Amino acid sequence: MLMSSSGQCSSFYKGAIRYIEAMCKAAFDDVGSHGWEHVERVRTLCKKIGEKEGADLLVLDLAALFHDVIRVSEDHAMQSAEFARSVLSTMGFGDNICSAVHEAIASHSYTSGRIPKSLEAKVLSDADKLDAMGATGIYRTIQYNTERALPPARILEHVRKKLLNLPSLLHTNSAKEIAKRRIAIMEHYVQCFEEELLETSISR
Repeated sequence: MLMSSSGQCSSFYKGAIRYIEAMCKAAFDDVGSHGWEHVERVRTLCKKIGEKEGADLLVLDLAALFHDVIRVSEDHAMQSAEFARSVLSTMGFGDNICSAVHEAIASHSYTSGRIPKSLEAKVLSDADKLDAMGATGIYRTIQYNTERALPPARILEHVRKKLLNLPSLLHTNSAKEIAKRRIAIMEHYVQCFEEELLETSISR
């Protein structure tokens, strides 16, 4: 029987995963800047980075599923972390896993200001930031703007002031390698968008 580095039987996890997935998915719209599609991408990136970095994949998978499950305040990371720990504890997951998942989720957010300490926390933080970079990050920024009826110029501002600064916040070498191509995509997009907006303003 397989065990995670936290001591939890993987067969126990497999028995609970369908319930956990359904619970978390119900909290999201399928599509959106913070929709279920975002969770699925972060989950995939966590697995990819976690395997290369030697992280606990069980903890990472749970943390990815729960990381944005509650978004009703600015500190959604802590709210989601507390909810995850409560649910997992009730389901019978061990204290080590509950604490590890809580720590990873609580420190993943760009706006929380908390610094990830465990490897799993660093991987989740990196995966979440990578999903805000590159073509995917631009797609999500456009989604966010559309959801809130914000003007196109705000996209440029967001990419310049936030997204292009995210690479400096990455922790793992695996994530930094993935980020290289995504940085180039964002820089090219900003240049092209600026040129097209300028052409439009001149033509008026």
